Amino acid sequence: MHGEKVMEEYLFLILLLNYWYAWDLGILWTTQGSFWTPWGFFGGNYLLDGFWFVITSLGNEMALFVLTAITYWLGYKREGIFLALLLVFSSLINFALKYVIGRPRPSFYESRKLYFPEGPSMPSGHAQTVTAAAFSLAWLAKKGAPVVSKRGIILFAVAALVSVLVSTSRVYLGAHWPTDVISGLLLGLVIFAVFALTADRTWSLIDAKLPKSPLIRMAIVVIVLILIASVMPFNWEVGWYLHLLTAGYITGTLPLTLLIIYPFEWGISWYLPGAIAGFLSGAILEQKYVQFTTPKSWKYAAIRIILGAIVALPAYYLIDKVPWGPLQFPVYALMGLWVTLIAPAIFKKLEPK
Repeated sequence: MHGEKVMEEYLFLILLLNYWYAWDLGILWTTQGSFWTPWGFFGGNYLLDGFWFVITSLGNEMALFVLTAITYWLGYKREGIFLALLLVFSSLINFALKYVIGRPRPSFYESRKLYFPEGPSMPSGHAQTVTAAAFSLAWLAKKGAPVVSKRGIILFAVAALVSVLVSTSRVYLGAHWPTDVISGLLLGLVIFAVFALTADRTWSLIDAKLPKSPLIRMAIVVIVLILIASVMPFNWEVGWYLHLLTAGYITGTLPLTLLIIYPFEWGISWYLPGAIAGFLSGAILEQKYVQFTTPKSWKYAAIRIILGAIVALPAYYLIDKVPWGPLQFPVYALMGLWVTLIAPAIFKKLEPK
């Protein structure tokens, strides 16, 4: 009797997974026109392909870096710091879930592949991060106005539109399954909700608890982020890690296994903490020694963005060539310092008082 119940549950699971796969595949084909359809068979539409490539670039790391930098350079310093921290936490959560779930991306046999990202598929990082960032920026930009107001409705409608467009682009380009982007959208909304409910309170609490000296605050930030980078897996392959743990348990050598193995397939451990260490350290020092404000006119706003980007964008592409490892921490920290300290100091010197 017990065996029959187990078999029924197993068959139900198989049917459920098949239905899930069939639904995903049907939506994927409908969205992109794979080679199984006339549209996909004849190579798709180049104008439409180009449009979705532009849309998907809104969720790229470079676009989000530029958005954060511009927010800060225009004098919205607290908003820029909030956005930077939100993007970092969202990225960490997304990477962890991707490797724990370990779902493969659509293959050439299942989709018309136009985009070739690496790593597991679920949840979609673009959908999650863009949703969290867009709704959080809308929340910050409404500046105390009610959500159900003309300003609030417009801002959140734009955030929803951008999130849906970027999510759709991931399916159209063959980078993700539809349920990947749905889960990413939902996670992004959860992250935004946590941010909206706790950001101000957490900011005030940390500001009250930390020592007032900017140098001590900076030292705490750097030490904490170096520790995070040191213990975070440099490259994390969960499947390989779990196999070793299972083997250690079976052979009775689990304590020894825990001491000697280290997971290896996740490459964000040094550059991401380095960038955020420089960003936060620069913001701490800027608040004490520079204190730049919003630009006096649109002309000075444009000068800030152009001048900041002239240095930041080439530097971003150059330091991307630095080999994985601890050397990335100080290099990316320097990039963070440019955004929140060095560039603002130059802006203040060039602009009239």
